[in-house]
Amino acid sequence: MSTDNVIVPAVRRRKPTYMAPSLIATEIAQILSDQIVYLQIAPGARIHEEEVGENFGVSRSPVREVFRMLEADGLVIRAARKGVRVTPMSRRDLDEVYACRSGLEGVAAAQAARHLDKKAQKTIEANLAAMKKAFKANDVPTFFKYNVAFTRSIHVASQNQTLIRVVAGIEKQALRYRYLAHLQSKEMLSMSLEGHGEVAEAVIARDATLARRRAEQLMRRAHGVLARALEQSAYAIAGDTDSLTFES
Repeated sequence: MSTDNVIVPAVRRRKPTYMAPSLIATEIAQILSDQIVYLQIAPGARIHEEEVGENFGVSRSPVREVFRMLEADGLVIRAARKGVRVTPMSRRDLDEVYACRSGLEGVAAAQAARHLDKKAQKTIEANLAAMKKAFKANDVPTFFKYNVAFTRSIHVASQNQTLIRVVAGIEKQALRYRYLAHLQSKEMLSMSLEGHGEVAEAVIARDATLARRRAEQLMRRAHGVLARALEQSAYAIAGDTDSLTFES
């Protein structure tokens, strides 16, 4: 399957209204980010500035801002005279992401246990219930949606805005690997459901130490499942993505 051309959705143009370039770029970046996470734009695929601009009906300036946003999230690589490519998926990248994510998710769970309020508890319980329902129905896309929502509800429950910002950046890089594993491994679904249930139990019990330990254990287990899914996929590359060269 060729990854040289990227198809982005056509946008129905409304009557001309003024939008700040930063707002336009944010909207386009979210669409492309979702396409990258859900592997609709393959790892390593080249994204053409002119094509993105044409499809979204914008000038080069917002498109370049989009690329800066995606690069800051670790989703694309920009190189002089080589253009923009979706960041490849590699074992090294996965290991680095989870070296960070394990500790951060542990801190988030511990702080959620300390600061949990009724609204946050209801959200956590609702997301967990939705995961269970989707698991029984073997509905992987819906399960993944609520899996991500559950994790974010723990972050919100922590009431630590700095932590939420930091975790959000790491999470975007992790989402592609998580989605790939959900598609390929039934183990990922059962492990996530069990692990999130255990984390929720500790958070709701206001046991910060246990919540942190369980969250970190879940991240370590997930890392192993994700690594196996990556190795079995067509997306894995070996070595250092920083040294990669791409054909035009």
